[in-house]
Amino acid sequence: MRNYIRWYDKDKYLSAFMRLLEDLDPSVQSEVAVDIILNIPKIIDKDYEKFVKIIADYDPREYQRWYDKNPNLHTAIEALRELDSKQREDLINKISDIVLKHTQEQDIS
Repeated sequence: MRNYIRWYDKDKYLSAFMRLLEDLDPSVQSEVAVDIILNIPKIIDKDYEKFVKIIADYDPREYQRWYDKNPNLHTAIEALRELDSKQREDLINKISDIVLKHTQEQDIS
């Protein structure tokens, strides 16, 4: 059996963030996805509209990943993939409080 390492598992910090995100309620995942999408223009120097168009051209129905079931989440994760490690770290730092807050709320429920 071949060991497959997902692109985000190559970075321990990103991998931990993705595990937290995966375990959130789908509505909270959508909220976090929108936050990611809204924060990316503040981090990248690219033409953001072109960037979103490229990501939107992916058809998530072609994939079987956990984040492909939600179009917002799919777009946000594919956007994360396109960032360099410093940009990803900056973005995750900006939105990790939201993820941790909802994780703690789910643990209490």
